[in-house]
Amino acid sequence: MGIVMENEFTVAASPADTYALMTDVERVAPCIPGAQITGRRDDGSYDALVTMKMGPMSLSYKGQIEIVEQDDASRTAVMRAKATEARGQGTAQATLTMKITEADGGAASHVDVGSDILVTGRVAQMGRGIMADVAGRMIGEMAKAMEATLVAGAEAKARGEEPPPTVAAEAPSAVGIAADVTKAKIKGIFGGGKD
Repeated sequence: MGIVMENEFTVAASPADTYALMTDVERVAPCIPGAQITGRRDDGSYDALVTMKMGPMSLSYKGQIEIVEQDDASRTAVMRAKATEARGQGTAQATLTMKITEADGGAASHVDVGSDILVTGRVAQMGRGIMADVAGRMIGEMAKAMEATLVAGAEAKARGEEPPPTVAAEAPSAVGIAADVTKAKIKGIFGGGKD
């Protein structure tokens, strides 16, 4: 099952700092709920693990992630990830096209992320709607974690200290996001979505 999505968000950090974070795989990966870098390869790619729960399914994907295109002048980059289910036959592939532009007179950054995602196996049975909702919420949580990381880095720099490697460890997990989306879909089906 394939999903193509366009997301955008704004973070309270300069375009230069935002672009530097987005193109540093080791720093940006922990901003993605449920993701962690587990090693670096000689070819410049990284080994990664993503763990999430969707409905009754607990999923772990092991794979590689890398920046395959990068244009510093236009602040654009393309990140590619490929993974297989740790227990099962499912696969996941994602290509993220990122563009950072100036917002708020340079005090903030507008980030456009185009996602082309292809999944097979058990997770594909959840359907496009749930998958798109989960992916959208994960990008929203990634934006919050990125902003926290960038703000902490700017504050440390102002004090003359080294910036922390990441503040994103507190980002909600993909487990909670997927559970919230699944509950909302079920409520909507049975008319429980009214407050």
